[in-house]
Amino acid sequence: MTDALATKGDEVEEWLDLRFFRPIGARITNVLYPTRVTPDQVTLISVVIGLVAGHLFFYTSPWINTAGFALFIISDLFDSADGQLARRRGTSTRLGRALDGSSDGLRFLNLGVHLVARLVLFGGWSWASAILLAVVAAFSHATQSATIDFIRHAFLALGKGKGSELDVDEVELPPDISRFRRITTSMYLSYAKLQARLFPQTVALVRAAREGRVVAGTKGAYQTRIRPLLSWCPWLGQNVRFIVLGVTAVAGWPAGLMWITVLPMNLIVVALVGEQERRAGAILRGEPLAAPPSPPTPPTPPAVPIGGN
Repeated sequence: MTDALATKGDEVEEWLDLRFFRPIGARITNVLYPTRVTPDQVTLISVVIGLVAGHLFFYTSPWINTAGFALFIISDLFDSADGQLARRRGTSTRLGRALDGSSDGLRFLNLGVHLVARLVLFGGWSWASAILLAVVAAFSHATQSATIDFIRHAFLALGKGKGSELDVDEVELPPDISRFRRITTSMYLSYAKLQARLFPQTVALVRAAREGRVVAGTKGAYQTRIRPLLSWCPWLGQNVRFIVLGVTAVAGWPAGLMWITVLPMNLIVVALVGEQERRAGAILRGEPLAAPPSPPTPPTPPAVPIGGN
């Protein structure tokens, strides 16, 4: 049971998640399952550790940066465990997903603030240039995270038919939630609206599927057309960001993560969004898959008279 609930689906999980973060997160879940510790409390533990990790990247010492990198790994292990604990207890909710997504944003926001301060105080940057780079990187990061999250959950919804937590419709805020949860849920709904703006064709396809307005064979067509795009997603994922952060900051290039987020990662996201929408639109319109090209016909050998010349 634990193994079945440990992942969202092998097709949408990253290599490091399947082989490192999910297995260790499952062990943490096994320890916490019989206790009264809630998934939200595990998320809070992840956030606190992540905030400390981000602070350690303010310093120029490679050893302190390495300690920050190690704490980010520990933070991610608890971030993996909170969702597994919720799924195992059957308590996964939209509010929990909102809190989990907000915690990821908070960790990277805190990291960005400390990197900006480091660039200004120790790197000779002006406040204006450092803040500008951080703001562009933060917006790029949010867009990239929204992109791969949407593509993965859309694949679970349309290609697998299970495991998806995709929100494509307007959601009313419950009136009886705390101020903190209201804030985190509002942030999540803004995130969902960003996804809907990025992927109008895919959103239309999801809605058509839920309303039974798609042609037969859509599930198979979606798997065939979209599965190759899933291999692009890890290049925009959290694991790659932590690796880039560790390598660049320890090497003395604290702005490295922000520059890589703004430049090559944005090129990937533009290509990925374009391909996802093109292929989803083709499925929505019922276009058949292109037939593979026929092999060339070999030339006819010259006629040779029987018996030779």
